[in-house]
Amino acid sequence: MVSLRERRAEDDQTEENGELATRFTRLGGNTIAILASALALAFSGISLYQTVIKQAQLNIFVPDTISYTRDPEGSFEVFAVPLTVSNSGARDGIVSSVKLEVRNSASGVQRTLEASYFAGPDYFSAKEDPSNNVRRSKTPFAPLSVAGRGSFTGTILFYARQYEKESVVSGQGRYELQLTAETTPAEALGFLDSLWSTAIAPKQFVYEMPQVSRLFEGRLFSGHSERMFRVK
Repeated sequence: MVSLRERRAEDDQTEENGELATRFTRLGGNTIAILASALALAFSGISLYQTVIKQAQLNIFVPDTISYTRDPEGSFEVFAVPLTVSNSGARDGIVSSVKLEVRNSASGVQRTLEASYFAGPDYFSAKEDPSNNVRRSKTPFAPLSVAGRGSFTGTILFYARQYEKESVVSGQGRYELQLTAETTPAEALGFLDSLWSTAIAPKQFVYEMPQVSRLFEGRLFSGHSERMFRVK
């Protein structure tokens, strides 16, 4: 037979086990609540970063076809390059300057040109006639402000800083291009912005100009453009 003392010991042990089970249950519930709160906080932080804090992430896209022409006022070579700048960041980004390095694959002549103008809406449909003050419409290049999650699309006219007698584009042939852009990050958060900012990597292309007319030079100076097609 079980003595009274043994029964009391068994009752005490059962009661103790019940209290332990209750404590573990409460602890488990608290842990789940804590984990859920931490997860919600983490998601809120990620959402805040993606929608408000994330520095501008700029990318440049160039089409398969660009144009080449001449500016009769100064005889400058001109590359007309349509491009799109997209911003996958949450904050505005600034493209302060764009440069185009061009090398003639056959002759080795190379030139560095800078974004100087935006082509006007009728740039490719008008003819140049400086004697009568008739010129293709264009506006001076200004730094591009690209809104967060936004984009910019336009045609940029690249000019060299000074006239060079030997042209880099001599007619039919292949030309190696490298496009570089300088960005200026927003600095609302101080030095943290410099840690998060990313530069636009240089873009390299090879374009080919097909066979041109024997009136190539004259056509360019009168306002015509020659198309160049990307081969890689």
